[in-house]
Amino acid sequence: MAYRIDGLRLRALLGTAAIGALAMTSPAMAQNTTKPAPEKPQQSAGLDEIVVTAQRRAENLQEVPIAIAAVSSDTLSKAGVNETNTLSQVVPAVNFQRSGASGLFFVRGVGTTNASVGDEGSNAFYVDGVYIPDLSGTVTQFNNIERIEVLKGPQGTLFGRNAFGGLIHIITKEPGDFLEAQGEAGYANYQTVHGKLYVGGPITSNVSMDLALTGYNQNKGWGRNVTVGRDIKKMKYWGARSKLVWRASDAVKVTVAGDYYDMDDNTAIGWSIDEDFPSRGFTGPVYSIGSMDTAANDYSLTKLKTWGVSGTVEADLGAVSLTSISSVSDSKNVSDFDVDGGPLPWLRIAFTSGSRAYQQELRLTSNDTDPLSWQLGGFYLRSEVYNKSTFSGLGLSPLSGLYIDASLDTDSYAAFGEVSYKLTRTTTLTGGVRYTKDIRKLGGGQSPIVGTTMLPEIPTTGKISYGKFTWRAAIRQELTDDLSVYASYNRGFKAGTYSLQSPANAPVQPQYINAYEIGVKSELLDRRLRLNASVYHYDISNYQIRSAALSNLGSAVLLNAASVKVDGLDVEFEAAPVENLRIFGGFTWLDSRFDNFGAPGSSYQAPFIYPLPAVCDAPGTSEPGTTTGTPTGGFLTCLGDASGFQTPGAPDFTGSLGMSLTVPVRESGELRFNLLGSYNSGFPFESDGTLRQKKYGLLNGSVAYWLNENWGVELWGKNVTNTKYFQQKISTGLGATTARAAPATYGVTVKFTY
Repeated sequence: MAYRIDGLRLRALLGTAAIGALAMTSPAMAQNTTKPAPEKPQQSAGLDEIVVTAQRRAENLQEVPIAIAAVSSDTLSKAGVNETNTLSQVVPAVNFQRSGASGLFFVRGVGTTNASVGDEGSNAFYVDGVYIPDLSGTVTQFNNIERIEVLKGPQGTLFGRNAFGGLIHIITKEPGDFLEAQGEAGYANYQTVHGKLYVGGPITSNVSMDLALTGYNQNKGWGRNVTVGRDIKKMKYWGARSKLVWRASDAVKVTVAGDYYDMDDNTAIGWSIDEDFPSRGFTGPVYSIGSMDTAANDYSLTKLKTWGVSGTVEADLGAVSLTSISSVSDSKNVSDFDVDGGPLPWLRIAFTSGSRAYQQELRLTSNDTDPLSWQLGGFYLRSEVYNKSTFSGLGLSPLSGLYIDASLDTDSYAAFGEVSYKLTRTTTLTGGVRYTKDIRKLGGGQSPIVGTTMLPEIPTTGKISYGKFTWRAAIRQELTDDLSVYASYNRGFKAGTYSLQSPANAPVQPQYINAYEIGVKSELLDRRLRLNASVYHYDISNYQIRSAALSNLGSAVLLNAASVKVDGLDVEFEAAPVENLRIFGGFTWLDSRFDNFGAPGSSYQAPFIYPLPAVCDAPGTSEPGTTTGTPTGGFLTCLGDASGFQTPGAPDFTGSLGMSLTVPVRESGELRFNLLGSYNSGFPFESDGTLRQKKYGLLNGSVAYWLNENWGVELWGKNVTNTKYFQQKISTGLGATTARAAPATYGVTVKFTY
């Protein structure tokens, strides 16, 4: 019955979109603004120019002294990459992990392992120039995007807040002067139905509008909870996004955008017991070996609702242009999950959290760029976050539970400027600086629960405030029209914060990065090959670490625990050797290690976890001979030196290789073949390296037949080799639990475009 209702919901959503499309079509047709049917396009053997906004103005990718991966919507669709979860398959420098409703981006090995509400990522996430501070906002399905830009390395001048290791920027389509419509509907294994619709075009002579709808329903789970007798690892999702563009005059453009998303998901919190480190007291079969099943005594689920509204005004004032971006965003997350993953009620966390963020940015930019170009701006963020959590289970003994009601308010102010000057016709020097002032206030408290009685609240309040400068310097030298080199130095920081899952703990202070980079950008063989590469070195201090090993509650304990050194090499290429064939790929080599696991002046040492019974005599530990007695499962926490250990989320090597081939069939038809392979050498999930992702490879592919330029049908498969890998592994004093990533999925999709 649930499947029938969800199917009707999806059909109703698509039907509503169709009605909206017809409504928009009427005025468009009345103005005779339907886009004329072009002659059948012929793919050129050369590569197209890629325009990016990495320096907050439109520029050729090859002329920007920043390492950038710019991926078009067409490339993502052909590669089977439809969501942020799988972006790493086309951008090797990116590693993405899920934890509950949150998404965690690592760029060149730099990221955060903490997914608690209120924390922000180490890599900024933007949509159409709007910063998304809530980590749940990074988990999204792609529909109406134009391209995704991944900026590698700190971007602390023009983008600023928490662009510590890099930045992911989703740029969506803009409705124009012609009516266009695109859509798809499909069916896949695990009784999954999905649909997308985009329609956009003019309403009046100077107003355009679009509407993008997405629906997804997976009725059968990837696995099963054998204790409660229900499917797990499944998701329902639907969302809508709309943009209205008013060209008030030749010099002024106003854009208003809004979005709403609703997701029910347990693909990332349907925890299973780790086969290598079972939880305390567990003696039954470990259901995570080779399967998605779990023996958890509670059913885990996260429900997320988000919405946002933004307004952008762009005004050409002659010598300068003024840009204003205003936005408000809101999210609410209701989650309930079994942390230990076993049939005994060791630990359960149920929480309701939410966030609201207000932003305002103003930028003044010179219109002239030769020989001098400049930008000045200001930024303000107001963020209000709350978390109400209940911890319960035998693992809390002698307590029966703990209730946390905490809030975190943030006011962040920034002023920034950047200047580029052409020293010669082929040499450009760029410099910029930003000052950020943060004020964060913690409120609320926590109440122990004994039996059924909640004891009086213990207040947990606090305040941190700091002001920091970040800066950038870069030089670019053109060697020929198709070859250039650059060198840059960037200073960045990630904001300090409190953990709303462990509000009684001290806050972490900001972490800092000094990044040095040399790169080359080239277009070779008459623009049939684009080859870009960069080498870099990072010095990171005050590195923020999440340690669940120090808490039997399974909640996050945040620490400024380490300094880190990163050395790396990025290589990306795209080739068009012959007509109708595209080959693309690249690799990232990393050496990311803890240099000194302890902040200056701190006696803190790394937590190491070992399965019971354990002896603290492993390499790096400082308590030799400590034992734990009778084996009962779970972990012993030891302290030691992790210097030289690989950092979490930082594989030593990642690579991808893809191809797209179009074969004409008869007069108007085409066969389109697409293949994408990716490889990851493996990485630790936590600082001590006990819980690891082993090396793995993934393969996606599709074959599509397009009857003409408007209609096509596609057979596709993702992870076709059914590789078993993980979205997340976490440890507690109880043991370790895992969340597996998607198995092999395949299906058929009907597509249209007009």
